[in-house]
Amino acid sequence: MSTLVHAGSTTTEVSARKLLTILIGLAIMAAIVMAPSPAGLSLVGQRVIAVMVFVVLMWITEAIPYGVSAVALVLLLILALGFSPAANDVGPILGTAKAIPLALSGFSNGGWLFVAAGLAMAAAITSTGLEKRVAYLILKLVGARTHAIMLGIILTAFALTFFIPSVIARAATLVPIVIGLTEAFGLPRSSQIGKAMLLLAGILPSVTGVGVLTGAAPNPVMVNFLTAAGQIQVSYVDWLVYLFPFTVVFSGGLYVLVTRLFKFEFAELPGGSDYVSARIAELGPMSSLEKRASAIMVVTILLWATDKVHHVEASAVSVFCVLLLVLPGVGVTTCNDLYKRIDWNSILLFGAGISMAEMLSKTGGAAWLSKVAFVESGMGNLSVTALAIMIFVVVFFVRFCFTSITSCLTAITPAIIGFLVSLHDPALPIVGIVLGVALIAQCLSIIPVTSAPAMIAYGAGGFTTRDMMRLGLPLAAIMYGLIVLFMFSYWPFVGLWT
Repeated sequence: MSTLVHAGSTTTEVSARKLLTILIGLAIMAAIVMAPSPAGLSLVGQRVIAVMVFVVLMWITEAIPYGVSAVALVLLLILALGFSPAANDVGPILGTAKAIPLALSGFSNGGWLFVAAGLAMAAAITSTGLEKRVAYLILKLVGARTHAIMLGIILTAFALTFFIPSVIARAATLVPIVIGLTEAFGLPRSSQIGKAMLLLAGILPSVTGVGVLTGAAPNPVMVNFLTAAGQIQVSYVDWLVYLFPFTVVFSGGLYVLVTRLFKFEFAELPGGSDYVSARIAELGPMSSLEKRASAIMVVTILLWATDKVHHVEASAVSVFCVLLLVLPGVGVTTCNDLYKRIDWNSILLFGAGISMAEMLSKTGGAAWLSKVAFVESGMGNLSVTALAIMIFVVVFFVRFCFTSITSCLTAITPAIIGFLVSLHDPALPIVGIVLGVALIAQCLSIIPVTSAPAMIAYGAGGFTTRDMMRLGLPLAAIMYGLIVLFMFSYWPFVGLWT
């Protein structure tokens, strides 16, 4: 009886704490809305920033479920946009009817489509059992020790980076594999081993992608920004030389953290290599569903890897893959079955988050934040090292405002380059600082909603936001430490830093 009373009081305390967090968030949002508009910031931009502050607080604290926060975000955007002037800060208000398509713009975004398709692909593949077969084959190659398996996942992520040019596509490929690996241990996805593997699958695609020019969509965008500003052209090999070693060392740090922070249930897969061989034999020949799923995934990966040839956008390829997976006579599952397996909260949340990021950019809120952070803060008077570190710290906080890495870098990079060029300092390593910004934006993994690959892994249901923060915060410290180390050692050696 006392146990039940204690459990009830604990639940009440948690609920009261969450309610207090919500009230504090609403108070902060109201204070920002009612404050006088700063110079250079439109009224609608100010209101979108207020909404962003509230929602980011809800995401970090998990005061309300992600699905609820997504619905709340859409509503708040409709109100913020609808009750603001349509042009500048004067004239009639836009109206909620015209604000609705703006607040839902994220759901017509290619990144959102990619995440939704990625979750559908993972759900369809796991329904066939193919992920178990792939998992057992990986176990056979890397060995049955748990630490070796974690290392095998990291090596797989690096290998995929050179063949699949999309971080979301790589996450959609990795997540079913690690689900199969977890099931091979006979453990739930929420186990220590399951959490560690899913977190690796959600973090690694972005980490490995920043080390290869074609590994992530923002990379060539950054090169274009630099070239347009009169900086040197960074080639494929240049990018590889500058950043790939960093991602290797950083992944080593990730491996150490994962193997130290999580208390694995088993040091080795129960039964070892004999168990793996027995399970492979038990699976028998590939079923027709597995063969179909394999063929569809091979076609999909080939299309992803050759997008520069056929010019079909990667998210469209993913939709094609989902169509094949549910197509009668060709596919491996039905739409009704797929509907039950997909995590719709993640899909809803990511779409709403993209809407917020787009409205932050279109209303001038992102530009104003960048101006205040980089130009009006007096950073230009700092030494080169201090200036670079301060920019990297600012990017840390700005990153929480965006659910899309590409959107984040597209919004802040021109402001950073413009600020650096305006200093007219020939000793300033502009390319080095900008590539450092790319590293931070893509390697930072603290809450799931700020990264599409992390949302795909989060959608599998194995870890919570707190689990990711527990890993992501010390990982961020390692990232900054490595950046400073590379600033004084490797990067000057290869000519990226002066």
